[in-house]
Amino acid sequence: MSFRIPKKVRTEDAAGAPSGAGGASGSGGSSNPPNRNNPPIRFTTPSSSGSSNAKTFQPIGKCQVQTNVFKVDITKLPFRLTRLSMETTLCGGKVDVNLTDGHHAVSGGINDSERRLALHTIFLKLFQRHPDIFGTDILQYTYDCANTIYGFETAYKGGDAKLEDKIERKDFSDKEWEIISRILRRQSMFFKVILSANGYVYSDGPNALKDENRQELTRVVENCSSEVLNTTDYLQYGSQTFPMNEAPVFKPDATTEIRCGFDKAVRLAEGLAGTPEIVVTIDTKLSPFFSAISALKFICSKYAEFKGVSTASQPGSSRGNRPGGGFGGDRGGDRRGFGGRDPRADQRRRSRSRSPIRRDEKPVSDDWNYNEVKEVQTAYERGTEKNLLGRIEDALKGLLVVPIHLPKDKNRNIIEKYDYQIKFPHLPLVVSGRLKNETFMPLELLRIVPGQRIKIQKMSANVQSSMTGQNATLPRDHVLRIREILKGHLKIENNPHLKKFGIHVAREPIQMEAMMLSPAQMVFFNRGIVVPPPGSVQFRQGKGQKYYRPAKINNVAVVNFDGAGTNLETFSARLHATCLKNGLEMRKPYQEWLKYQWNSNDASYIKAEMAKMRDAQITIIVAITPEKKPDVHDVLKYFEASIGLQTIQIHVNTADCFVREAGGAQTVDNVMRKLNLKCGGINYLVEVPQSYDHKVVCANVVFMQNKLFAKTQFVGFEMTHGASRTLYDQSQGTFDGEPTVVGCSYSLKAVTDLGGFHFLQERNEYKLKNLDSKTAECLEQYKKSAGALPEVLVVYRTGAGEGDFKRVEEEVCDMRKSLEKVGASKTKLVVVVVQKTSHTRIFPKEIKGNKPVEQNVKSGTCIDGQITSAGKEEFILVCQSALIGTVRPVKYTVVANEPGWSKIEMVHLTYFLAFGHQASYQPPAIPHVLYAADNLAKRGRNNFLQHKKLGLLTKSVKKVLEQNKDLAIEGHEAELDGLLADSITEAMNKMAVKNRSFWA
Repeated sequence: MSFRIPKKVRTEDAAGAPSGAGGASGSGGSSNPPNRNNPPIRFTTPSSSGSSNAKTFQPIGKCQVQTNVFKVDITKLPFRLTRLSMETTLCGGKVDVNLTDGHHAVSGGINDSERRLALHTIFLKLFQRHPDIFGTDILQYTYDCANTIYGFETAYKGGDAKLEDKIERKDFSDKEWEIISRILRRQSMFFKVILSANGYVYSDGPNALKDENRQELTRVVENCSSEVLNTTDYLQYGSQTFPMNEAPVFKPDATTEIRCGFDKAVRLAEGLAGTPEIVVTIDTKLSPFFSAISALKFICSKYAEFKGVSTASQPGSSRGNRPGGGFGGDRGGDRRGFGGRDPRADQRRRSRSRSPIRRDEKPVSDDWNYNEVKEVQTAYERGTEKNLLGRIEDALKGLLVVPIHLPKDKNRNIIEKYDYQIKFPHLPLVVSGRLKNETFMPLELLRIVPGQRIKIQKMSANVQSSMTGQNATLPRDHVLRIREILKGHLKIENNPHLKKFGIHVAREPIQMEAMMLSPAQMVFFNRGIVVPPPGSVQFRQGKGQKYYRPAKINNVAVVNFDGAGTNLETFSARLHATCLKNGLEMRKPYQEWLKYQWNSNDASYIKAEMAKMRDAQITIIVAITPEKKPDVHDVLKYFEASIGLQTIQIHVNTADCFVREAGGAQTVDNVMRKLNLKCGGINYLVEVPQSYDHKVVCANVVFMQNKLFAKTQFVGFEMTHGASRTLYDQSQGTFDGEPTVVGCSYSLKAVTDLGGFHFLQERNEYKLKNLDSKTAECLEQYKKSAGALPEVLVVYRTGAGEGDFKRVEEEVCDMRKSLEKVGASKTKLVVVVVQKTSHTRIFPKEIKGNKPVEQNVKSGTCIDGQITSAGKEEFILVCQSALIGTVRPVKYTVVANEPGWSKIEMVHLTYFLAFGHQASYQPPAIPHVLYAADNLAKRGRNNFLQHKKLGLLTKSVKKVLEQNKDLAIEGHEAELDGLLADSITEAMNKMAVKNRSFWA
């Protein structure tokens, strides 16, 4: 994409808009396009900062790659487009609702798609009703299905005048109203639309160079390319699209189907020779959806699942679905039916029985088995299966209903009102509405609305495993699928909107040259150096080689849980000998180790015994369980943080690898690596290599080692978000939501010596809170370890996308203030935003072989230009080796760089740090501090759920409410959520072990 200026610059174009002209991103000027045959203007792109980029590092090779990024040519786009604002308000209810802002009844999930389609239908109706303003060619306009329309300046005749219109039921056809009614609660509601001009968007000339205009241009391309998707054949969630006219890829169980979709993103890339260009990225996407089955079949299937699988994959466990609160809990209080309706009341409150896109109006009534339903009902009647109701409620949460137990008079109410005889009167009913407007419906009349995605917190282990492994897409198929998406769904070869706007999307992806980076070198005991063999990034300790810093272990407790048959005496002897072999200091002989048989269901007993062991100077508990992912794992980890005693849980088969002394060497090594870390040891250091595979990597190793590592602290922040609702439900008096959990990991004097903690924030809070105290805690621990504050603080932070950099810049200011508060004003700050789920893919130019390791690019593949974001210090790096599917590169954006390190230094530093993950002797996808922070965030969430399960959450809530009675009223939810999050964090981490990898 090139931007050209006229031979003679017009005054209004050069100086900006005249008084009364358009908005900032397209300030006014001449509407006549200038001569387009002039030299292009180049955007300025910052070069790698710092003067030390004199070949301090060199890649060890180059490789030719192809990407999933396609160039977009807009040279034929009209010189200037009119930008219109369209504000759509839903009226006729208790309050008017601005649909362009979204609201709790039409936000998220399938509601997103229905809102988009409804707004698109309203825009088309507005266009039809006002040909005097719009003209008659709809292809000259593109709408983002929110509040912005882009149109040809020559087509729009509305000028600066506002257009106000009222559109109601009689204005729509039955087919149009079918789409509209899905977002309504009452059929009498109507829409008020206000349309106004809002400036221009330029494709050429000086105004095209402004940052705001450049972003608007990408939106024009985004909207035009998405117009063909605005039909009932597609579900759209933000940038993700799922075709509903294609069969599911596979069905892991009776209630779930996996669908294939795609992600489309348009952005401004760095381009070649410093000339930015618009590009579109296409990535494939697999996502699980709830199957469109009857509610009865759903609960029968879940009942069978809960009875037939281990609790580790069940709702309510930390690895399955979230445990729910009391019955009646809900997303923001909008408890709506999930697709079923009384067949005798077809027109009664249609919005209560909201239907899916491409819905089938026939009620599902023949997919359930009568005897299976009777078995579930009998279980409810008996009431002996204590967790049944909670598990089924958890399975249903996230759908549009909540099952609740109701008194019998409610059943009679349904019978009397609708003259319907309930077949299964002892099953829960489904509630719709609130308070005096509540309506109750039997499960037997309901069905699941298709198109509802399953959130990650609600995916069972079976569903998660079905998304990977043999079902994962390899690069060759990935590339073919992308071509199918461009041709079949986006129709780039014959897209009418793209043609009309003069936008051309390249048929072939961008191909380019990538760097190959050298792995780090690892340092073990007595400066034993280990590097991966050429062609690999996996490494092993040399024979007889000990850990860099072996742990010192005072005493050990070994526990068999639930009758695990391990011979504890033999196991202890073998573990003790293995520890000595690896250099660990064992202060007690194994005969003096504590050996117990415990019941995993007795949490109170476990807590009391762990407290006694801590007081008795036990270093660690080794828990042996008959299940690989037992519930007691989370109990132990919760008490590990609240009591302050390290634990490690292993399966009985893993314990047998120690007992046998033959076979299972890799398993034994893995356990020992974690054990050494958890007990305060360091397995190895990472350092800058001078050369690798006979190729020079760094010209001055000592200088670079001191510069990047000697007095530098590395910190990682990771977030995990809960449900999109307030934590404390004022109306129900319950703490039903789930907070945002932040994991923070930090390095100490040795780069691979890590400490860390986790803390809670208000739900869906994406900005890091309390950074002053959290940063200070990291610095304090570094000072204790190194004897002085670091000279450089490097922060890797995930959870921020392209539009979140302003928020991150605010965080950088908070970090800088924190440094000054603790007397570290001279400490220089480096902040890197890490996008783990970036949709940019890198494939070999020629894909060969059939295995993942053959078809994927290698670990160490790096791109630092052309497809990276324009105007940013950015690089794309592959650290991990592909074992399944297609490798996902990680995008790194440097947003603060006070020491002035060059990009080549940042690239190598980041890759070296990935080798610091010491439990697996090969690099994961991200640096070690981020990997640890991710584990800490997961551990924090599990501990929160365990805190709630143990009944301790109620105490925390009660304490905060008593201390802040003035906040326990409507309107103070966010403030109250913050206080609750802080209180619960404190309660869960009373005795958390400092400066230990307790999350390993």
